[in-house]
Amino acid sequence: MATVTPNGRETWQPLVTALVPTYNGAAFILRTLESLSAQTWPHLEVLIGDDCSTDDTLEVVRRFAADRPNVRIVERDGNLGWLRNSNDLMARADGELMFFAFHDDVVAPTYVERLVEALRGNDRAVLAFSDMHVHELDGTEHLHAFDELEGLSSAVDRGRVMVRRPENWWVPNRGLFRTSGFVEVGGIHPNQQGEFSADWTWLLGLALVGEFVRVPEALCTKYYMAGSLSKRWPHDAAQAQALRRSGIAEIRRSRLSPARKAALTGFLWRRVYGSRLPDGVKGVFRGLGW
Repeated sequence: MATVTPNGRETWQPLVTALVPTYNGAAFILRTLESLSAQTWPHLEVLIGDDCSTDDTLEVVRRFAADRPNVRIVERDGNLGWLRNSNDLMARADGELMFFAFHDDVVAPTYVERLVEALRGNDRAVLAFSDMHVHELDGTEHLHAFDELEGLSSAVDRGRVMVRRPENWWVPNRGLFRTSGFVEVGGIHPNQQGEFSADWTWLLGLALVGEFVRVPEALCTKYYMAGSLSKRWPHDAAQAQALRRSGIAEIRRSRLSPARKAALTGFLWRRVYGSRLPDGVKGVFRGLGW
């Protein structure tokens, strides 16, 4: 979609889909939805997937959607879990761009507008994101920013950053991404431990597709709740190893050349198994100077 400015130039005006996967969010989802309703970006659809909530979430979102034609609700026949719920919403979205508006997040009124501007200025970028305020369970608030991908035009360089899982790697998951990126990556993939930290492999996959653009403003606020999924996951060795194996699978699914796949896979393999690399991977690894 494009509009013509007074000077006769066309400006990209994409439809953006806000993806709202929710489960038992009746107590707080309305503030998320109201922050979406307040967006300054005029071309916005809101797609809500209620995952068979056992509280009044569905009634809350139905009331919100009643007089808003740009809001769609997907009511599940059975509980899918956050990963399959999210993948299904992405597959149903009409937007050229989309973002996750999780039911315990609130975005600033200019959130979509500022991130569209960032993508408009960089055709090589697949995702634009902002800094985040995070409210912890103990009532403290922290500012989180992720700048380690800035200026990296090489997919392998971006992959090496994401493989390390540096501090705040998860912040871009609140970003605005191109639907074409979802199509290329194929959605969020589970690992051998299920949904554990699957947003990491999702972001790794996107980083291998295109650049990430950071907007250095805090345009998103996350409120952790007592039942927040990421606070309930056990962070043990089995889960960490399953996640790294899933990262290797993500690299192999990418469109990198075979040599670059082998090099990046070797880099991740070393983090899982130390120096025990297969001979084939070792040869490519040495040949590329890694």
